[in-house]
Amino acid sequence: MPSYTGRTVMTPPVSPPAARQKVPSWLDLRLVLGVLLVLISVLAGAKVMSSGDKTVPVWAVNADLAAGTVLKPGDVRPVRVRLLDNASRYLAATRSPEGQTLTRDLGRDELLPRNAIGARPCGSLLSVPVNAQHLPASVAKGQRVDVYATGKSGSKDTAQVLRAVTVQAVQRPRGGIVAGGGEWAVVVRVPADRSEGVVQAIRQSDIDIAIADEPVAGADTECGAPVQPAKGKGTDQGAGTR
Repeated sequence: MPSYTGRTVMTPPVSPPAARQKVPSWLDLRLVLGVLLVLISVLAGAKVMSSGDKTVPVWAVNADLAAGTVLKPGDVRPVRVRLLDNASRYLAATRSPEGQTLTRDLGRDELLPRNAIGARPCGSLLSVPVNAQHLPASVAKGQRVDVYATGKSGSKDTAQVLRAVTVQAVQRPRGGIVAGGGEWAVVVRVPADRSEGVVQAIRQSDIDIAIADEPVAGADTECGAPVQPAKGKGTDQGAGTR
């Protein structure tokens, strides 16, 4: 007969499979929306930054320049400025103004308008030699000057041979010593029909140069203002008496 020991064998219960917690679908939607909002914010910020930089490159003048000045590279510099609807009024810095002639006065740091330049300079370039003691030491390119001639012999009358002409260049004496009496060369543009008379006045007379502070009414904007014929004795150059 089979024998029994009287022991009860306990079989451990089988554990049910673990149930994984599912992420709610509304949480997935919130994550997606959050990412989209971040992207939209970044793109919007980038657009605002780019739209805020509405600057364009144009030219600005480096010093006060009178009408008639023929521009050289050192007279202007490129700048970036914010312009609204009038950007087309100014010469873009992608186009060089070198060789162009100003048709009106411009102040230091003023932007260069398109309508303030012309293609052809007037007259001819003429170098006026003058003793350092007979012109202001501050004379510079872009200024307007009056030129006077006083006869060296015979009549000592003084006549104005050029009026409100624009200085194109200034050549100072070697060493730059004004008190030494060195001779300066002031380069101006002279109407073609008056060049011969001005040269004759320079050869026969002592020359003085004065800075013309204000534009002259009725002046030619490139070659200066006309002068009235001289009356009486004096340097016969078609110039007005002083």
